[in-house]
Amino acid sequence: MEDSNLPLYLQLKQFLEGEIKKGAYKAHDQLPSEVELARQFDVSRITSKNAILQLVEEGKVYRIPGKGTFVTDQNEANFSKEVGASILSGGRPFIGFIVPEIEDYFTARILSRIESVSTQLGYALMVQQSHHYIDVEKQAIQTMIKDGAKGLIIFPVDDETYNEEILRLTLDHFPIVLVDRYLSGIDTPAVYSDNLQGAYQLTKCLLEKGKRVALFTAPNFETITVCDRIKGFEKAHDEEDIPIDRSLWFTELLHENPLERAIRFLQEHPDISGIFAMNAFAGKIAFQASKYLGKRMPDEFEIASFDEEHELGVYPIYTARQDAGLLGEKAVELLHAQLTQNTPNNFQRKVVLPVQVSRIQEESVNN
Repeated sequence: MEDSNLPLYLQLKQFLEGEIKKGAYKAHDQLPSEVELARQFDVSRITSKNAILQLVEEGKVYRIPGKGTFVTDQNEANFSKEVGASILSGGRPFIGFIVPEIEDYFTARILSRIESVSTQLGYALMVQQSHHYIDVEKQAIQTMIKDGAKGLIIFPVDDETYNEEILRLTLDHFPIVLVDRYLSGIDTPAVYSDNLQGAYQLTKCLLEKGKRVALFTAPNFETITVCDRIKGFEKAHDEEDIPIDRSLWFTELLHENPLERAIRFLQEHPDISGIFAMNAFAGKIAFQASKYLGKRMPDEFEIASFDEEHELGVYPIYTARQDAGLLGEKAVELLHAQLTQNTPNNFQRKVVLPVQVSRIQEESVNN
């Protein structure tokens, strides 16, 4: 960091670029955190954050929430650009799919069906991960449109604030579909599961058995998916005339050592006899903590979890299963309707899919 004429964040950015070029950090190596960089170079955390964001926007690094910042594999990046160029020159219209990450069974199933249905309808597909960052999601939207995407399917970042790029596309009537969630108060076309009804049914399963039910959730209560599931949770309590006790809400899933924290939480609340878990990760933590404490399931203790991963043996007894493949299929069909109809807005704007509440066999849980 020697060019004192440049802002500090650009000096730090150039330093990191140099380290990457000379091989100090190789493809997929982790960079120091914003805090570590700020301490090492005696700058503010805002400065180190801006330096990292510049590298993210240029595609030189990528971020994974809760894990850190990593060096992009330029061979993979160049290959993606070549694929994009071949699509643009090949005559087939292309659509884009922007997703936080493709690391679990749920998102992989959505992507798989989007790809197959897109191909059947004559579209090429480009995919980019936002790594759960709104700024990366914005950049992906802008880049795909600049490269000629005819429409976009977006699995939005789970955040309390709207991405203004999505709002702008909606107001401009650009073909767009949100998948797995919707924006409250904004009429953006969307395909999503009935989160409220699924959470209501799961909670009802527990309350009807006389369980004192805890809620396991991340603390992002303003996001639409979480908000709808909490409404379902509260609706079930209201119908049973049971007051909501927020002291039974475990919200430390995103902290370090969530399993240890969950075990301690259950020890502090021995009267809990059931858990409604907001998603598969919450369900896994709830199940592991309960099993560690020797809870006898389902005789004295029950767990109901939204979502279900591929390995059923480690997940709770009650689940609300979303049809990930159908979400992807309906998203492409809704986008295709926008691209092929001459009359703006003359199509179904919201597709709400039911969830399947089921009970996993006791043997598969306890084995």
